[in-house]
Formats: sequence, structure tokens, C-alpha cells
Amino acid sequence: MPMAKPKEARALMEQFYKSNADIKVAHQKNILQVCIHHQATVREDIILTKLCEYLNKIETIFPGSDLKLQYCLI
Repeated sequence: MPMAKPKEARALMEQFYKSNADIKVAHQKNILQVCIHHQATVREDIILTKLCEYLNKIETIFPGSDLKLQYCLI
């Protein structure tokens, strides 16, 4: 979902980076799960959910490990 306002998008990304998150390692599955806590509004949760979906499709490996990063919203 592209945002028409780059400054707003940047502010949201900064907010997401500062959000509380739970980090769990599932060694058996080689997954590093980053579960980000809900945001202040439903709109922000929707944007964050879409971002998580996109990042999960990329299947990024955490540097220096064999753990695949997996993102979710809790």
C-alpha cells in the first residue's frame, strides 16, 4: 500500500521501529520471530500488517545465522 505522503510514511516507520516487540527463536524450524505489538490506531495496524506480510515474503536470513526472520503483529 503506497503512501501519498512520504513524511507521514517516514514518521510511521520511525514509530514502528520504536514499538514494543517480542522476539522468539524456534531453532528446530530455523526461525527468528519478531512479534510487534499493536499500534495506536487500526489504520496503523493495517499498514504494519501489510509491511509484515511483505517482509515475510522476502524470507530474510538474520545476519550471522541460519535463522529466517518472520514478522507478526500481536
